[in-house]
Amino acid sequence: MSDPRLGLVLDGRYRVVERLAAGGMGVVYRGERMGLAKPVAIKFLHRSAAFVADRRQRFEREAAAMSRLSHPNLASIIDYGSNDDVPYLVMEYHPGMTLKQVIAIGPLPPARAVFITRQILAGLASAHASGVVHRDLKPANVLIVGKPGEDLVKILDFGMAKLLDSDGRPSELSVMAGAILGTAEYMSPEQVRCELIDARADVYAVGILLYEMITGRPPFEAERDLAVLSKQVEEAPVSPRLSVPRLSEPLSATILRALEKRREDRWQSADDFQTALLRTPEGRTVTPSAVEASRAKTVIAPAEYVPPPAPLERTPRAWVTSAPPAFEQIGQRRLRRWVILVAVVAALLGGATWLAQELGYIRVAWPGWMTR
Repeated sequence: MSDPRLGLVLDGRYRVVERLAAGGMGVVYRGERMGLAKPVAIKFLHRSAAFVADRRQRFEREAAAMSRLSHPNLASIIDYGSNDDVPYLVMEYHPGMTLKQVIAIGPLPPARAVFITRQILAGLASAHASGVVHRDLKPANVLIVGKPGEDLVKILDFGMAKLLDSDGRPSELSVMAGAILGTAEYMSPEQVRCELIDARADVYAVGILLYEMITGRPPFEAERDLAVLSKQVEEAPVSPRLSVPRLSEPLSATILRALEKRREDRWQSADDFQTALLRTPEGRTVTPSAVEASRAKTVIAPAEYVPPPAPLERTPRAWVTSAPPAFEQIGQRRLRRWVILVAVVAALLGGATWLAQELGYIRVAWPGWMTR
């Protein structure tokens, strides 16, 4: 069925061009700013949710949160409006893959995973400074733009964001206290316990993202969400080095500290986490090399990279005056060994034949010309 929104012009400025994706809250389209031919992303709330108070409030919260943000690693909002009583957001458009799609291909090289994580943390540090706590960080909400090794990160979907006023208290657009919101595999223990949420909840979620990027799966999994939530509160994560032995001990310790159950024991800010990553061997790599970013060459790799030997430099034959090249000497030695071997075998066969004839075991009819 054709989408009735295709070709729709919003407020005389934005034309809906192509449907990109749909989720639980809304539908995202690729559009263009008329007159400028500038691509934009347009997100509509589902019509069925537009008249549900908490769903509409969440959509408005996303607009309010994004309007506070301005950072290269955060998706920025361009406009906000309503069409036929259905609210929509106009955002910058970036073609790329979500981190969920990237991880589905296979685990990332540790250096590339750290490079992506550093950008996530940089964006979060800016958001936290603006009084916005994301609260729903997961691979589907992180967009990766560019080719491997030159990744540009954009954090998406601030629909569950917690907004803080200048005095540090939640704003009116924040969700009600006591509500469990988020995705079980990426929720901090304090979210599960419905406690006060601050920036350290995002730090915990980033630790899970980095763990999953490197190992290919989150640290806590189960068939039911309730079992996952229980693990978030009670179980300690297994060291990622058990799955990826080449991972450095400093990076493993940095990840595990981000996953501490007590937020007082974690990295206390996104900046602290990022500083710790920069001190690891993987973090000292500014950007992963093209070889390291290749899945095929990095899913299984040695603990330490050993460069291949340099190619042998051969002396041009025109310069040789007194000795043959090395490969010619090797060929001559091999020829002499073969000649000696053939001679020895022939002598042994001849001697054995003569002895057998003398002992009467065999009779040899020699040609007449050999007896003359």
